[in-house]
Amino acid sequence: MRIVLLGDIHHYRLMVPPWQLLGKRLLGQANLWLNRRHSFDPSLLNPVIDRIADVAPDLILLSGDLTTTALRTEFADIAEQLAPLTDRFQTVIVPGNHDRYTFSATRSRLMEQMLPGHVPTEWPHHRQLTDRWHLLAINSAVPRIANSRGRIGREQLTGIRRVCSRLTDQDALVVLCHYPVKAPPRSLPLTWDHKLADSRQLRHILTRCPARLLYLHGHIHKPWCWQPKGSNQSHFTYINAGSPCQTSKKHPLGQGFWQIDLPPQAYDTLAVTHHVPSGNRHTKPADHQWITRSLPRTNVSTTGIVRDAAPPG
Repeated sequence: MRIVLLGDIHHYRLMVPPWQLLGKRLLGQANLWLNRRHSFDPSLLNPVIDRIADVAPDLILLSGDLTTTALRTEFADIAEQLAPLTDRFQTVIVPGNHDRYTFSATRSRLMEQMLPGHVPTEWPHHRQLTDRWHLLAINSAVPRIANSRGRIGREQLTGIRRVCSRLTDQDALVVLCHYPVKAPPRSLPLTWDHKLADSRQLRHILTRCPARLLYLHGHIHKPWCWQPKGSNQSHFTYINAGSPCQTSKKHPLGQGFWQIDLPPQAYDTLAVTHHVPSGNRHTKPADHQWITRSLPRTNVSTTGIVRDAAPPG
């Protein structure tokens, strides 16, 4: 089964009616004008969409932060832009902190309204993917007045524990959550105001799950794939989506997306490929070339590729 992981698109609109700029959204829009718009290029998303369509996945997973300040217009734009994928391929989306940016957007379930059928309506969301592979999607984003701290909550943790208790060592579990529960060695540590408040509780449940674990997340705008070495999480593989629209010297055309080919049996080797556009900022979207970097086909007993972390979004 082929999965594509995409995250942290951060679609935005620069011109917003003044009456929508209340509370935290005013600060978010100010940060957009002063900082974020200089490193996020929305035009980079369409080539990524075309490339994903060529990959022809069985399932697309989006790890959240589709929008910048959870405006209805932002959701409408991104829903239309993603339609060539969501209309054709099975898609599951979890919210990021920017998709739950305000209390009103959260109360009205705006993301669920604008992306119906793709954002689960009950959490945690569990489905069986193959005979051995399962998916567990978690809602970890909550609105905050002054920070980006995530929270899963007791009810979801109970549900996660229930799902894990039904799995065996012949099963494998794909966990989709916006927030990481652990970062690679040598990466920048997550600060208190940007991390998942109950990450320790979630990690405690997952480390006791007998199934193989593939933990997919976003939030930190730099892609990585790694496996802890010599710990009680040696059966984990962590993959951070990165941001397809964020530019930098290393990724002038954005950070692309991940392709993950699940093996039929839980502990067979996992095939992971990172698709990254190549060129410079003057390269037209139609002329994008792609670097396809396949990680060594590894099982859970070996260490994967580690990438240093950038500050979270």
